Amino acid sequence: MRQALSTIQWAMFILAGSVVAPLAIGQAYGMTPVEIADFVQRSLFVLGVVSVLQALWGHRLPIAEGPAALWWGVFLLFASLAPAMGLHPRDVLPALELGLIASGLIFLAVSACGWMDAIRRLFSPTVVGTYFLLLVAQMSGPFVTGILGAKSGAIDGKAAAISLATLAVSLVLARSRHQLLRSYSVLIAIAFGWSLFVLAGLYHKIEAPAENWVALPHLLSWGWPHVDGGIMLTSLIVTVLLLSNLIASMEAVERVVHPAEPVSANRSGLIMGISQLLSAAFSTIGFVPVSYTAGFILTTRMKEKWPFLMGSLLLVAVSFVPAVTLLFASIPVSVGYASVFLSFANMIGMGIREIAKNGLDERQGYIVGVALMAGVGCMFLPASFLAQLPPYISPLVSNGLLMGVLICMALERLVRSQPAFSRESE
Repeated sequence: MRQALSTIQWAMFILAGSVVAPLAIGQAYGMTPVEIADFVQRSLFVLGVVSVLQALWGHRLPIAEGPAALWWGVFLLFASLAPAMGLHPRDVLPALELGLIASGLIFLAVSACGWMDAIRRLFSPTVVGTYFLLLVAQMSGPFVTGILGAKSGAIDGKAAAISLATLAVSLVLARSRHQLLRSYSVLIAIAFGWSLFVLAGLYHKIEAPAENWVALPHLLSWGWPHVDGGIMLTSLIVTVLLLSNLIASMEAVERVVHPAEPVSANRSGLIMGISQLLSAAFSTIGFVPVSYTAGFILTTRMKEKWPFLMGSLLLVAVSFVPAVTLLFASIPVSVGYASVFLSFANMIGMGIREIAKNGLDERQGYIVGVALMAGVGCMFLPASFLAQLPPYISPLVSNGLLMGVLICMALERLVRSQPAFSRESE
């Protein structure tokens, strides 16, 4: 019974962090409900398969896969830029498929050459800690907006109250004296909030006619890939940045799980390359191991890999059944945000502990302060400014998380410790 609950909780955790991206991207590209449902199906299939591959042959850690924020931003960016390029937004999607293929090939080449471990050495405790703090800073806005349902500009008081109640339940359960309640706090919170939405008449299932009980995900649903210079250059930059995202996620979960065997960055990079190629083949967004899994493990105390594998396989199985896919894809977004809120909040403590691991001296304070100031500042750049930048630069500049991490890495190698000033003896 406990294994079954753990499996379902892992599956729901991965779902809560993954269904928003295909829904948002589908709406941005004017997809019909049927097309969005197919998009969700393909996304669940790919992320489930990749999670299993990573856990068995890649990094071998229980790290959930999720839509890469960088790819998410690129998809939305080119949906808005398509009219200026003289294209219909749908015409951009095949070019993005080719960008994913190029990204996958780069990951395979870098990993095959054994360079991933060298890149991993750039992630000192100071860099990893700064990454955690910037991640929470970047996600705090979307989380609060999502919980309150304020994205449209108007707050639904009833929906916001249910979401806040869900958040309160998850926070209380996570601190419960009963281990069973602590371990399944995320699952209980999702079930609680979802049920209240149904009872309040606010639950809206995605309506799409299911032709068959069982359906396999379609290949190349967006058409055959084709070349677009701007998208290709943007994809190359995104790939380089995703390298740091992958390493940071492995470092985060490794510090929580404490695996018996060393984690191989090169094996993980190879699977990451396969992940990007599968995303292109099945016409979905690119995925990456998500570092907030560490916060989820801290919240639930579930470090075992077996329930994670079963949860990932459950998602693969669910993706073959359109009716079930639509049901899970209809989880109220605000409930998903509320249920995993604490998983992100826990990363604040992890970041502080990492930064202070070797002592918080003047040099570290300088590096972390500059990196945080610059990174958080980039998060507040207005859209009008970003629109004036070349499309292959704006994904980097607008991503305060990666800007802050790159600045932190650079300062780690450029800034030396201040020499100690000795007081002359009188």
